[in-house]
Amino acid sequence: RMSTDLEDMVLLSTVSEKSVVSNLDKRFKKDHIYTSIGPVLIVCNPFKWLKIYDPDTISKYEQGSAAGEDLPPHIFSVAENAFRTMLYEEEKQCVIISGESGAGKTEAAKQIMSYVAAVSGSGGNDAAVTQIKSVILESN
Repeated sequence: RMSTDLEDMVLLSTVSEKSVVSNLDKRFKKDHIYTSIGPVLIVCNPFKWLKIYDPDTISKYEQGSAAGEDLPPHIFSVAENAFRTMLYEEEKQCVIISGESGAGKTEAAKQIMSYVAAVSGSGGNDAAVTQIKSVILESN
């Protein structure tokens, strides 16, 4: 029996369907719905609301990213990376969200948009940031 519970499955010693499913299952049972494979985020829909989208979690990913902390996989990490790259490197960004019907794609998109809206604010004084928020929030 495999005893893995890895946040990033790049670290799996054996990559097989069995090891990937086993790792995801162990994490899912602990309500760890986010798992990475390198830069790719896998989300297992828990079909229940988890308290992992609050302002404290937003701050954790915003500040942790700036400090270079190694944070657990989360949709906010994807959002933070895309937003900061767009802002500082002035490169257009795209987040691909894929899955079957009912997999949680719309919820994932909403979480990305809410994160960007939360961290991009400068009291409404920065016209460029305000425009980015508008474009992102109107896209859904």
